[in-house]
Amino acid sequence: MATGSDAKPKLGATKDRILTSTLALFNERAPDRVTTSEIARSVGINEGNLYYHFKTKEALVLALFKKFESEAVDLVQASARSTSTEIGVYSGFLRDWFSLVWNFRFLFRDLSALVASAPSLTEPIKAVSSGMQSAVRHMINQMMQAGFISVPEKEQEPLLANVWIVSTYWAVYLGLQEGVVNLKEEHLGWGLNQVSSLFRPYLSGEARDALDSMLNR
Repeated sequence: MATGSDAKPKLGATKDRILTSTLALFNERAPDRVTTSEIARSVGINEGNLYYHFKTKEALVLALFKKFESEAVDLVQASARSTSTEIGVYSGFLRDWFSLVWNFRFLFRDLSALVASAPSLTEPIKAVSSGMQSAVRHMINQMMQAGFISVPEKEQEPLLANVWIVSTYWAVYLGLQEGVVNLKEEHLGWGLNQVSSLFRPYLSGEARDALDSMLNR
């Protein structure tokens, strides 16, 4: 018989498999179009086992948001620790942020419906928003000190707000305005271009070249 210490990794592994499968299904379709029976089948377990780990679909959404939040915090903290004056660091931050958005794209594509069905997401989303705006503020300050960007003081806060709005709601816009149901990598590139365009008027020539190089990749 397995001991308690032997059982824990197995339980944890099952939970991780559930979250991995759920994330893939939610990214493919909206959470309200995925059933718990589908999730259980994709993991190779029965629904009872699924409910042992996650009592409701909302619990799955919250667990996935927690994973996203953890990775977003890591990204913010890495940005805060950085003292590099290399221009590639800043375009790399945008690329890394959008890679994270892509990995958890259902959170952005279906944001309004998710908040309506899981109101407990409201405050964590606000916390992530504040953290990302702080990271962008830090990034802009470093770029200004290095001479890569020049943003008048009165325009800095609106720029920060607009960066968060566009980077959060670009997927919602594509769905509502353009009728895009299934996000693909070219849509991710479109979103990244929209955010980048907010910085472009303030960038030095060298910084614009680095940004264009990142976008072309």
